[in-house]
Amino acid sequence: MDIRLGAQAKSELAAHPAHFPAIVQRLKEEHEQMRDQLAEIRTMAVSLYSLTDCSIGMCKLIELQDRILSLVEELEQHSEWEEKELFPLLQSYFSRAKAFSIARSIIVLEQDHDLAKQVVKAYVDGVNAMRVPIDMEFLHYMTAELVRACLLLLKHFTLEEELVYPLINQILSELESASI
Repeated sequence: MDIRLGAQAKSELAAHPAHFPAIVQRLKEEHEQMRDQLAEIRTMAVSLYSLTDCSIGMCKLIELQDRILSLVEELEQHSEWEEKELFPLLQSYFSRAKAFSIARSIIVLEQDHDLAKQVVKAYVDGVNAMRVPIDMEFLHYMTAELVRACLLLLKHFTLEEELVYPLINQILSELESASI
């Protein structure tokens, strides 16, 4: 049965070989775009450590809140696409044993994703609960929370890419071999 499942997915990919590279391209472009946004957010956040005026810091915390919420919304749409299209395609392509291993790895990735969302939520809740005027301790604490969220999200992308890219490369190689 597991050989048939993999063979069926392979024949579907072979029948529509242009579809898979488009999926791969979308994955890479979206990850690159979100990584760039995370780098910008993190750079802006780190710059808050050198501020001497807390009122400017308060405005920057709000601006960064808007940016991280926008990024999280994009990430949610991206994750939904991965769960509906990319991950099932990868799992169906490989044997049952490898698909099971992939599924377990995806669960770990989802847990990482959830942890990052919890840290983002803590940041957002903290910014929403700000009392004017803020002090440097609060500014630095909130900055640290945001930097931590950015690092967790970057780690999430890295782990996902370390799992998915070798699988993608294997599929692309087999598709290329089948077309020769």
